[in-house]
Amino acid sequence: MTGPASVLAGKTAVVTGASSGIGKAIARRLIDGGARVALVGRSEERLREAAAEWAEGSWLALPCDVRDSAAVQAMAARAEQELGRVDILVNSAGIFKVAPLIELDDETWRDLWETNVNGTLFPTRALLPGMVERGIGYVVIISSVAAHRGYAGMTGYGATKHAVTGFARALTTEVRRQGVRVVNALVGPVVTPIWEGASPPLPPEEMLTADEVADAIVGAMTVSDKQVIEDLLLLPQGGLYF
Repeated sequence: MTGPASVLAGKTAVVTGASSGIGKAIARRLIDGGARVALVGRSEERLREAAAEWAEGSWLALPCDVRDSAAVQAMAARAEQELGRVDILVNSAGIFKVAPLIELDDETWRDLWETNVNGTLFPTRALLPGMVERGIGYVVIISSVAAHRGYAGMTGYGATKHAVTGFARALTTEVRRQGVRVVNALVGPVVTPIWEGASPPLPPEEMLTADEVADAIVGAMTVSDKQVIEDLLLLPQGGLYF
């Protein structure tokens, strides 16, 4: 049986939102598995701080605002130039803002949409053609349980996650037979900075950890060539909030 390390060794990956949370944890798993990883985020300093935790491995910090289509195209070109053809894209960049609909202002709505939706579309559109041309690749989209069930106060956030889930499910029908596999990860609450100050507070012991989510997603990417895990619903055991 092949393990993640043997499957990932020699691959090149781009991970957005790599400076913290789920993106950072996935990037570390990929690097530990022998992949070359482009770490993408808005702050080069934060990316380098994250990567400093890894004593070994091949990585490149690429500061980029994933809401900017031209910047994303330039980032994708540099990643392929410096690390080689990109086999794996992990769309982990995203923001979480909660407000009842009557309090959801235009600025918050635009920020959610541009980051969560455009920030998934632009990297995927930039890197997908090469995967299709080569007949192999993985596109991972970090969605949310909010795209699976509705929650009060998450009309804006939930709408963007429904959008990226719909995007993922449609995309897989376009590229599955061309050798590209799409994983749509619908993730429940994770112990990350986005939950700081949540009301009511969520007990950490009743949430997932970023490492647990990363393990599940890397596992979904390292199944046999005859399989694809398209929807991956990850919830904390007990489901107090779900």
